[in-house]
Amino acid sequence: MENYEAQAKKIITDNIYMTIATASPDGNPWISPVFFAYDDVYNLYWVSDRNSRHSNLIRENNKVAIVIFDSSAPEGEGDGVYFEARVVELNNTQEIKKGMLILSARVTQEEFRIKKVGEVSEEGVWRIYKATPQKISKLKEGEYVNEQYVDRRIEIDLK
Repeated sequence: MENYEAQAKKIITDNIYMTIATASPDGNPWISPVFFAYDDVYNLYWVSDRNSRHSNLIRENNKVAIVIFDSSAPEGEGDGVYFEARVVELNNTQEIKKGMLILSARVTQEEFRIKKVGEVSEEGVWRIYKATPQKISKLKEGEYVNEQYVDRRIEIDLK
């Protein structure tokens, strides 16, 4: 039996970028790659310009889809973790400080480190976002349908 949860956790810990799919209330899609961090229950955190297209879309519609995958994997060996999530823009000082700590644990370059709460609130350009997973899935062994290989996913619980 495969250990899908362990595989998913490895994909998350081994990668620093994720792709967020957002949509307007009337369904117009947009995708954005962002640097991310995660907490012990796999909430996902990132920093973005408060006026970026995906940030504006999140304020209009907080339902997102997220994928984390290794884009350097050889052909036929790719794997990914898929999230259906709800996003909030952190605006409470305690939540912002928690997000800053989680993000700073992954940031290696000083110029990208958030140093003050004001940088991600008030008149600051950046905001911290937190995605809370509603469903998480990953690829599992696919199958052949009419002699064509088809990927399959399995829902998992990372808690």
